Amino acid sequence: MLYSGENYEYLFNVSEEITKNAFATLKHDNVALYRTKTVKAGNMLEVEIYPIWSTRAEAVRAKKRTSREAQKNLNDKNAKKKLIRKINANFTEADIWVTLTYKNGVPDEEQARKDIRNYLRRVREWRRKRGMTELKYVYVIEYGGKDGRRRRVHHHVVMSGMDRSAAEELWNGKGWANARKLQPDEYGLEALARYVTKEANGGKRWCASRNLSEPKETTADTKISKRRVEKMATDFEGAPALIFEKLFPEYDFTDCEVKRSNFVAGAYIYARMRRRPDEKPKKKRRKAKNAEE
Repeated sequence: MLYSGENYEYLFNVSEEITKNAFATLKHDNVALYRTKTVKAGNMLEVEIYPIWSTRAEAVRAKKRTSREAQKNLNDKNAKKKLIRKINANFTEADIWVTLTYKNGVPDEEQARKDIRNYLRRVREWRRKRGMTELKYVYVIEYGGKDGRRRRVHHHVVMSGMDRSAAEELWNGKGWANARKLQPDEYGLEALARYVTKEANGGKRWCASRNLSEPKETTADTKISKRRVEKMATDFEGAPALIFEKLFPEYDFTDCEVKRSNFVAGAYIYARMRRRPDEKPKKKRRKAKNAEE
């Protein structure tokens, strides 16, 4: 029986390179294989590599080292990844993000939700009258303040491209409105996603339209060998870029972290890549139908 290390990322806490004579620290005798998970979201590719243990003892050790706080932190991290991937999968430099504020008073949460939904309804109607595509959006309501004091509520909306002046005017004078073009960088739209969901007292809420595409996730147990993991663990600077660009030739290597653990066997690797500008997503070939069918 095999045991997965996927949900124990936080146990891989050592990021220093391993000397070639210290492979024993990886305890690879207890690792059956490495599983590779890839997530494609728009032009971005994320690769996670984690060990599949061959002994139950590793899984038991991992579970004993798991705390509620560590699990909560991992859940929060994964929730942010989910939003980042959703935004990268659905929006490009052709789209916009809008910030909406209030000039009079501080609405409660119920009123704030009503206002943003009405705003999106007006945007949909504006687009419909002009024969534009169906609106896609992700919105965040920011509210609350330091020491429990309330401050001005405002909304962030990432949405399908349209005339920015119209996007501002459709707020109907409730307050300040500012629409900007999206500007992806080498990490896609991650910086924007993190900005609109940054931690704040009082919390954040985000919602998305139902017509968003989901990032494409795959797993494979033969993509990365233990030997390649060892190579990346002993050469942080050179090996990951060479290995990942060979495995995924349509993408440029951006960055990578390689970590081992003081508690369990193996290593955890996380890499980010971006599709090359001249490369287009490959379409799956349809199998030719038999002439007799």
